[in-house]
Amino acid sequence: MRPIPWTFICSRTRLSWGEVALGYHNHWLIWSDVIEMACDSLLDGEEATAVVELAGLSKSDVSMVGELLDRLANNSTDEDNIEAKAKWLYLQLAWLFENRLTIDDPLGEVEKIYADFDYPEDVASFVRYMPASDEYDPSMHSADENLLRLMTKWEGYLERCAIIFAVPSQTALKP
Repeated sequence: MRPIPWTFICSRTRLSWGEVALGYHNHWLIWSDVIEMACDSLLDGEEATAVVELAGLSKSDVSMVGELLDRLANNSTDEDNIEAKAKWLYLQLAWLFENRLTIDDPLGEVEKIYADFDYPEDVASFVRYMPASDEYDPSMHSADENLLRLMTKWEGYLERCAIIFAVPSQTALKP
């Protein structure tokens, strides 16, 4: 999966530094977006030394991004990591859904994300090769109807996650 732009992320959720670190280390974020996040955080009043250092990095300092993020994320717990993975799963699927018309096989990409995130149960309902968990029988419907059903389930998942991970204020990054 390609990196997700900061503008897309901050319009949908807030990220802790642990979540930013997870995204960066998994190549879901690019270094310049991490620096933009740090700059936004400074504008919001954060004063941590590592954030100031991050905000001041240039392209020649890219090798320091991961280390600074790790310092900022050092208080993350296993519970935080579970929430971070759920949030990144949502962001990956939301970005893919928004860009689905420019991708040859968006449901194939869903299958890859499903595997990358260790087969989360709440995504199974819109993975093509998974059996229907309700009374729906795909053999009784056309290919277009089956596709529409999967897309509707995908959209429903995104709507539920949007409520869970919604941005509570204009600030898109929390310490």
